Amino acid sequence: MSRLSVVETGRMRAAGSDLRAQVAQRIAANPPGVCAVEQQLAILQVCHAQSCGKCVPCRVGLGRLAELLEDVLDDRATMDTLALIRETAENIRVSADCAIGFEAANMVLKGLDGFEEDYLSHVQKHTCSGSFEQPIPCVTLCPAHVDVPGYIALAAAGRADDAIRLIRKDNPFPTACALICEHPCEQRCRRRMIDDAVNIRALKRYVVDHASADSVPTPPCNPSTGKKVAVVGSGPSGLTAAYFLQLMGHQCTVFEEKKQLGGMLRYGIPNYRFPRERLQQDLDAILSTGIEVKTETKIRTDEMRQLRADYDAVYVAIGAHTDKKLRLEGEDSKNVISAVEMLREIGDENYPDYTGKDIIVVGGGNVAMDCARTAVRCHAASVKVVYRRRQEDMTALAEEVESALAEGVEMVTLNAPMRIEADAEGKAAAL
Repeated sequence: MSRLSVVETGRMRAAGSDLRAQVAQRIAANPPGVCAVEQQLAILQVCHAQSCGKCVPCRVGLGRLAELLEDVLDDRATMDTLALIRETAENIRVSADCAIGFEAANMVLKGLDGFEEDYLSHVQKHTCSGSFEQPIPCVTLCPAHVDVPGYIALAAAGRADDAIRLIRKDNPFPTACALICEHPCEQRCRRRMIDDAVNIRALKRYVVDHASADSVPTPPCNPSTGKKVAVVGSGPSGLTAAYFLQLMGHQCTVFEEKKQLGGMLRYGIPNYRFPRERLQQDLDAILSTGIEVKTETKIRTDEMRQLRADYDAVYVAIGAHTDKKLRLEGEDSKNVISAVEMLREIGDENYPDYTGKDIIVVGGGNVAMDCARTAVRCHAASVKVVYRRRQEDMTALAEEVESALAEGVEMVTLNAPMRIEADAEGKAAAL
């Protein structure tokens, strides 16, 4: 991940970014698990050690500034200390004779603005927000913050059932993540300091293969609170919310527009990557908590008003099922379909027949690879992926691209379509 300057983090904070953006900026600005204040102190001490000692601002000022930062880390600082740090750094910045003193003081000044939350956490709460929120790199980068070291240790001990229970504390879809997660946790695995990352997703796959999710009982629900919650949408977000609310004792009812549950897990991911029977294992485990389900129920404006009247709370999780247009001439021609439309039909087991046809997929992401590899399975004569950049620039996972190539998909890189030509019948004939 590219390093983010302190100036940029200050701008993000000033723009009123939400909590998630603040956590993301901290990850980009300093390594996960490292306190921003402590990191600044370390850099400051290095600068002080490099000082020639000829001018007072460097020889004395940087040492005093380091002592003030130590007071912050040791919970001896007050708001007046922060003001003194700013004043001292400003004086060093304008009076130092060389770049060592100037840049060191300037770094502290920018840090006071860019890492304001970290400084205030030390002074006002006597806690380190950086180390508290990011104790372990793989846990930090996991969107669900699952206890990765914990379930790896349980897997090593052969306790697959307990590993699933631990995963479920934060994520009720252990099977889905074991098979299709993009495993961002491996990007910052500390094992990379030696050779390569631990194959975390494969270890989770080992767990769910040795103890299916539907065979491991979910935790007992708390006593009923008498509250009712309506959840609109049965994708990962909706079912996750319903699962944890049900465990809390609130009775949840999930409303789904389509025939089956799962959202994009079913209608956005092809069967060869995520077999439907494996998805059903996660769904059965979630529904075992007592969640009520109403499929083929579309919630319109009037129904939404009624839900608000009948339920104590309504959680809307309708997903992002709208396709993205190319905005090219001829894109409305026949035989031109979006990835969302194609995968949605496959979710209901309505596979297209591409026998003898030449298929072109525009794009270089994971969804493009899903469509290309599905077209191969639908007996297409040829499948080409057209991408405007190089193959190594594709946003799809490297293993997805390699698998597509192994299955006969041709990568046409450094090409961008200008228009789609149609024949006399209005069918796409050329790109």
